[in-house]
Amino acid sequence: MREIRAKFVKRESELPTTIERLEKMENNPAFPNPPAELAELKAMRITFQTARANAKTGDKEKVAIKNNLKAAILDKLQIVAEYVTVTSKGDRALILNSGFDVAGESASTYDLPPSIEILEVNLGSSGKATTRVKNVTGAKAYVHQYTMEPPGINTVWSGGEGLSEGSYTFEGLASEKRHWFRVVAIGYNRQRGYSPIVSMVIQ
Repeated sequence: MREIRAKFVKRESELPTTIERLEKMENNPAFPNPPAELAELKAMRITFQTARANAKTGDKEKVAIKNNLKAAILDKLQIVAEYVTVTSKGDRALILNSGFDVAGESASTYDLPPSIEILEVNLGSSGKATTRVKNVTGAKAYVHQYTMEPPGINTVWSGGEGLSEGSYTFEGLASEKRHWFRVVAIGYNRQRGYSPIVSMVIQ
């Protein structure tokens, strides 16, 4: 199976849109320590758009300025993409959550990490919460998890064994405390796909 990694379109006209999509990484607990190039890209987006407009006159100096900015943006995007690839550890959903596209996917469904797009969390009586996801292609089991600390790359999650169903009810949770929930889908080749994280204050 080929390495799953972050990728981006290098076409000049697409670069401002690519940079804008990366705003999904701001304050994103899945990417707690992004490189400085991420903030630099955001600051360069408008400057690059202006440079592209100015270069349409054909003035050689303005074209050179635009080309220099493009080269700098491509270098910085590559640095951020490498950070996302390493941090995501091959998790397709995490890469997409960063704003990048995914490269290196196999054509086989069973080789792809299962993808969970929506997680529902319903509160029950005191100390109870039910997590629920739709069954997804390529998943053979689901692990329902929670934590009581804001999620980060080193967060320790609590949860049960892999279940065949996408629904599970937690009991005995601490009342009036905020909990963060997620579901991990386990693929047929042990790949892992993660749901979005949902936080709730338990009754």
